Amino acid sequence: MNTVDRRALEQLDDEPLDEQISYYRKPFMVLWAAVQESSAELVEDYGMSPELAQLWVAERLRQVGDSLVDRLAERAAARGVSKSNVSRAAGASPTNALRRFPRLRDLDEGRTPGRTLIDDVLDSLD
Repeated sequence: MNTVDRRALEQLDDEPLDEQISYYRKPFMVLWAAVQESSAELVEDYGMSPELAQLWVAERLRQVGDSLVDRLAERAAARGVSKSNVSRAAGASPTNALRRFPRLRDLDEGRTPGRTLIDDVLDSLD
């Protein structure tokens, strides 16, 4: 399966940028709408400028998104996806898997990785 995954990632990398973007255009549009909606609340509640409110919300989403990427990398590796392919999927060099995702070392050494920001966000939804 790792060979198939690697070949697929290489093919995807060779696609024109427009084709690659087509795979995440819809989720981005949803995210952009959410940033605008959430920032409007900040403008209303705190009198913040719309531009600054959008920046504030987008930065928090970036942090949570980074945490989600780390969590998904751990999940993939725990299910047998090679660290090289995990790195490739994240746009990193395959030789830098443990540098890009240091928590994978915990999995290698039989330790349970600690909580990430995405865990706190998901807990807040309960």
